[in-house]
Amino acid sequence: MKNYRGAVFFDFDGTLVDEGEKIFIPTKSTKDSIQKLQENNFMVGLATGRARCYVPETGIDFDCYITSNGACATVNGEYIINDKLTTNELTELISYFDENNYGYITENHDACYYSKNNYESFMEMMNHFNISMNCFFPMPEDINIVQANKMMFTYNGDKLFSKLIENFGDKYNITKHRSNPSGDLVKQNISKASGINQIMKHFKLDLNDTYAFGDGDNDYDMLKTVGYGIAMGKHTKQLENIASFVTETVLNEGITVGLKNYGLI
Repeated sequence: MKNYRGAVFFDFDGTLVDEGEKIFIPTKSTKDSIQKLQENNFMVGLATGRARCYVPETGIDFDCYITSNGACATVNGEYIINDKLTTNELTELISYFDENNYGYITENHDACYYSKNNYESFMEMMNHFNISMNCFFPMPEDINIVQANKMMFTYNGDKLFSKLIENFGDKYNITKHRSNPSGDLVKQNISKASGINQIMKHFKLDLNDTYAFGDGDNDYDMLKTVGYGIAMGKHTKQLENIASFVTETVLNEGITVGLKNYGLI
């Protein structure tokens, strides 16, 4: 196993790309900077809320993937983590979402299934983030065949999000997306931070030598856990008190600026 100097983890939406600026793949500066980082013997990981199947081709050769907000992690295509919601958990959540008119998606490493209700909000979210439908399929009638690391949901109004937290916040880690009325749900003990901890153990690296870039609420635990947590120029309020450094926006090459700030490139 390669002896790395440390590790740097990158969120995807709002960090490597910015849907608000129509930047849907990392910029040339970002890709060149990450390549230089790897040449300097740092491990590079993607840590995203997306399932692996709908992470687009980025032009970056990541050393590991932490996906579905930490419920899944792979190194060289092999699972380090593959935590799944149980059928009973899925049944309860789907019933609640159906009764309260949320849109929802179940996600795993290979395929995602979307609900038939609130289809318009689902498509608005897909278009907002420029997500391909290649691995998305209608929800099957038999929930028993569905394997899900995470659920993503859409909602109409903040009251519905608050109601979800009120009813399920003690059982699940629920976070909202920064730029869209949608969010993610995984088991309570699952986060990008828990994924990073497992990856660091796998590579026998010290958390003090880790860096992470993020912008949203689902990056909070990650930025708080690593040695140096870097918030993007556009970020949620929750990150302000725990970020070691606030870099520039994606448009203003925040990844390159952040890496240079710490002398990593």
